[in-house]
Amino acid sequence: MSKSQPVSEAAVDVPTRTEPVDPRKNPSYPQRTHVHERAHWQGELRRCEERIAMASQKMNVLGQSPNRAGFERLYAQMLGARDQVADAARRLPMETGELYEEDKHRLEEAVAALDRVFKRWETQKA
Repeated sequence: MSKSQPVSEAAVDVPTRTEPVDPRKNPSYPQRTHVHERAHWQGELRRCEERIAMASQKMNVLGQSPNRAGFERLYAQMLGARDQVADAARRLPMETGELYEEDKHRLEEAVAALDRVFKRWETQKA
């Protein structure tokens, strides 16, 4: 004989809903509330890519300059920061809760890193 007792449906405390339940959505899955930000983050990515394109043009002009290695290293860092921005910008609009906050922080840090690399790029002598 089992010691557990069946739970009656009346004993379960189910909150009442004011909105009708949408059968196409899982109620336990968090709703996406940041989808409207996609254009903003894509614009941020586009801005980063435009800046890197200008740096690429400068790389083409440098030719066989003795300081080219320094520029190549900075350019590679720019591409790495751009990849981080692209990854976070792609994921960010679909995240919720703490994942959204974490990805937003990652994107902001990647943009700040790109800005720092560009400052070093501008002070580099050709």
